[in-house]
Amino acid sequence: MAATPSPFHAGEKRVQERLGVADEIEAFARKVVRDHLPDQHRDFYRQLPFLIVGTVDDRGMPWASLVPGDPGFIGSPDERTLGVAALPLPGDPLNETLRAGAEIGVLGIQLETRRRNRLTGRIARKDDGGFTIAVGQTFGNCPQYIQTRAVQYRPPLGVVGKNAAISRADQIDARAQDMIAKADTLFIATAYADSTSDWANGADVSHRGGKPGFVRIEDEQSFVFPDFYGNNHFNTVGNIELNPKAGFLFPDFATGDLLFVSGDAEIVWEGPEVTAFKGAQRLIRCRARSVIHVENVLPLTFAFGEFSPLLDHVGSWEDAAAALAADKERNSYIAYDVFDVQRESDVIASYYLRRADGKALFAHDPGQFLPIRLNIPGDDDPLIRTYTISDTSNGEYFRLSVKREGGDARASNYFHDCITAGSRIAAMAPRGKFVLDRTSERPVVLLSAGVGVTPMIAMANAIMAEGRKTKNFRQVYFLHGTQNGRSHAFAEHVRTLAAEQEGFVAHICYSRPGEDDELGITHDFEGRIDIELLKNTLPFDDYDFYLCGPEGFMRSLFEGLTGLGVRPERIHYESFGPATIFGPSGKPGGQVHQTTPQSEPVPVRFSRSDVEIMWTADKGTLLELAEAAGIDAPFSCRSGVCGTCATRLQCGTVDYIEDPANLHADDEVLICCSTPRAAIGNETCGGKTGLELEL
Repeated sequence: MAATPSPFHAGEKRVQERLGVADEIEAFARKVVRDHLPDQHRDFYRQLPFLIVGTVDDRGMPWASLVPGDPGFIGSPDERTLGVAALPLPGDPLNETLRAGAEIGVLGIQLETRRRNRLTGRIARKDDGGFTIAVGQTFGNCPQYIQTRAVQYRPPLGVVGKNAAISRADQIDARAQDMIAKADTLFIATAYADSTSDWANGADVSHRGGKPGFVRIEDEQSFVFPDFYGNNHFNTVGNIELNPKAGFLFPDFATGDLLFVSGDAEIVWEGPEVTAFKGAQRLIRCRARSVIHVENVLPLTFAFGEFSPLLDHVGSWEDAAAALAADKERNSYIAYDVFDVQRESDVIASYYLRRADGKALFAHDPGQFLPIRLNIPGDDDPLIRTYTISDTSNGEYFRLSVKREGGDARASNYFHDCITAGSRIAAMAPRGKFVLDRTSERPVVLLSAGVGVTPMIAMANAIMAEGRKTKNFRQVYFLHGTQNGRSHAFAEHVRTLAAEQEGFVAHICYSRPGEDDELGITHDFEGRIDIELLKNTLPFDDYDFYLCGPEGFMRSLFEGLTGLGVRPERIHYESFGPATIFGPSGKPGGQVHQTTPQSEPVPVRFSRSDVEIMWTADKGTLLELAEAAGIDAPFSCRSGVCGTCATRLQCGTVDYIEDPANLHADDEVLICCSTPRAAIGNETCGGKTGLELEL
């Protein structure tokens, strides 16, 4: 198909570009999308006991339909024609939309084997015995999320369902809601809205599957479900981008009922529920306009086999709700149990944490850290520290990899000396702005030294996990420096990643190799990672750089890279305070106002503590004001870096003494480096001028 026009229309391309797969999928699709049916696909259709089709009615509303028949009722006299020797079932909207010249989408699906084939075309002929389809596009479809079922007939075919009860409504009644809520399979019809002769246009129908309950009823008009990883064609989503309408078919495999729903469709790209639903890439919502319920109409029986194994890796609405509820606690310390401890090197150990109450974990981005509170026996006050989560988000546990610093480093020494499996510690939700940019397609260079390897392992694991799901692996160069093999953490893990994917290239540098270390086996270079090493090992390209390690290590590489012309915004680094702010670090989110700080008194209310106190300039930051009022406010770095002090802003605005390095939510402020601003000339906080914080 290399010489033909693109198999994708503007909506599909828009989605592919949004998700960074346009170039790759365009080249791939030209190899697999055809304007004819290969012999194996023609043979496949002859085996099927039913056909799923999508059409559009006179109002422009799509409908998904099911046409059953004895195997062999679908034939292909030539490679550009598909003949169907059957007519629609009673009550099926296809009875009205099936006419010569109409656009049609076809899904051939064999539930026993999870095989499926898609095609689009036009109805060339319709008569009393069936209809014929002129093929437009056709391609094989991956077997993801299909539940296996053995299909048999309820004889005699053609008699079952003739007197089926048919009900029509403009909303989803209780029976229909129950049917949708139990479904593990649905079919969705959409249509490309452009009326040009573009060969990528037309009606389409597709399969969606999930755990029973993956479709959530919102009210009598609407339902929503997660859209998981697919083949990156985005036929359904691309159609909705241009024409936000869809038709749904919910078969009840136990009773033989069919539920048809047609309405307005919406793609939900972002938001808390998308993030919280494990495996969801986006949500699809339908607001019903027309609902048709046909009872006991299917002349087929379906014996359940097994769920798709891919469903083991996706969540549920219950899990998502639990995760969202947990996220509301993000500024509170939660008890975590240490259930395992693993030695990573002579000086680094990993501690595996899960919530003591069994609830879902907070979601986190690779590179973020966990604020920890340690109650050390004999100390009056707890120790507050932050440790990077050294693995990608998995919904089951956090892994903290802590280096024994020695000397008077009380927190890390306490971890190594006293924290074991069975210990309990307190932690807030993950936070931090040093995170992997998932929107970039550029190759990634991960540069670390010593315990700075921890966020790099999390980022590497996230990139590899994404690649395994999408089959689109982002190029990674992993460069790590340490003293020798005894101090080298995650050595075997990194070697495994490099062996798994040729696009993952690892370079290890030992500054003081030990007797058991062998150049070319345990490490690749001797000495330290510097700009000369990068120049000699990295191919010429445009990279995203991530740095983590001692201050001197990061400063040297930052200055070296910018000296070579790398733009500062392409260099991301872990900042541990003002001393490691090397250059532009981006603007923080939230209520930021870079103006002259307020000099007049401002009344501040801490709502959770039910304390109101007057702030004046001599009382310092909001954190210091809270401490003076006897409020136990969370903090760690006191410089706007760690994000531990992020507090929900209920009303009012703040000024920052200096731009905080940590990104935070739009409704939060970092109280360690901010002061209140009086809303001059405006009434806020219930008629008062001032500020109210949820603390």
